[in-house]
Amino acid sequence: MRTIALAEMAAAFAVEHLAPGGAFCSKVFQGGATKEVLDLLKANFTSVRHMKPPASRAGSPEIFVVAKGFKG
Repeated sequence: MRTIALAEMAAAFAVEHLAPGGAFCSKVFQGGATKEVLDLLKANFTSVRHMKPPASRAGSPEIFVVAKGFKG
């Protein structure tokens, strides 16, 4: 629950402080990016994707949400 809260706070901070064209990246755990966070990011960025880097262990539930092109 705390990691979800951190991702939510970080996304809100990014929306308040990023310059237009900026990017946001946050590590979350599978199932940890709530619909509200994704909706906030999709409303404020031109591109929002989930990715799992090759360096991450196969059994690890970590993923990254990457939002690019802050609309401002």
